Amino acid sequence: MASPPDIQDRTRAKKEVRRIKNLPTVPGIVAKISRIVENPETSVADVGRLISQDQVLSAKVLRMANSAFFGMSRKISSIPQALIILGFEVVKGLVLTSSVFDMIQKSMAGLWEHSIGCAAASGVIATYLGRDDAEEVLVAGLLHDLGKVVLALNLPAEMSLVREKVAQDRLYFHEAETQVLDFDHAEIGQWLAEHWNLPESLSEPMRLHHRPEKAVVKPEWTAIVHLADIIVRAIGFGNGGDLLVPEISPAAWSLLGLKKTDFLPILENLEPKLASLRDLTALA
Repeated sequence: MASPPDIQDRTRAKKEVRRIKNLPTVPGIVAKISRIVENPETSVADVGRLISQDQVLSAKVLRMANSAFFGMSRKISSIPQALIILGFEVVKGLVLTSSVFDMIQKSMAGLWEHSIGCAAASGVIATYLGRDDAEEVLVAGLLHDLGKVVLALNLPAEMSLVREKVAQDRLYFHEAETQVLDFDHAEIGQWLAEHWNLPESLSEPMRLHHRPEKAVVKPEWTAIVHLADIIVRAIGFGNGGDLLVPEISPAAWSLLGLKKTDFLPILENLEPKLASLRDLTALA
């Protein structure tokens, strides 16, 4: 196996990721949206018009909003309507995700499937727990592996080495990343979240979905995304980069107050959603 290139300097690697050369439009869109909503005189229509300037992006966001993610009883036909029904943070997350994953290489189509599966599972678990923020938790699940996208687009040679280690040494993807890079996609996701000024409610699950016991800002969200990630891996919906199924964190399990008997109803609610989501893989 080839030796890793000289990228052990975390500061240098972090700067390289922060440039995000291959993701130039996404920060601009999100930054514009974030700026205008800080103005108390901004209306839903104003935000809707900004997003609607990109017809392709708008169509993809509406397609996602009307998908099995949310199970709306009526069709969402416009971005302003989506903002009213789903809320600003959810729509912003859909804008961000549909933009980023549109740039995914074809070889990463399995990651898109895994991400929408994790989003659906996050929403199902949050709803099952009776939470009123299930839509926001869903977006956290959708974004949790964005660090892998950044790694593939900005450090392709290192991504190849990571995949090689996963295959040869039967490692979890994040373990192989740490061996090759000295950091993993969860940390890249955190750097990306900081760079784009995403709220900690989203950045913490991105950073800690493999270590939910360390979450302090949104521990329940992080625990839900952690569990959703593992369930989707176990079902085999998409591909997160390796074929191994991690153990569930006892701390996350305890925090959510779930029992073994809760698995069956969660799976029964999730499986039809996953079946309905397969058409969204075309977005990648």
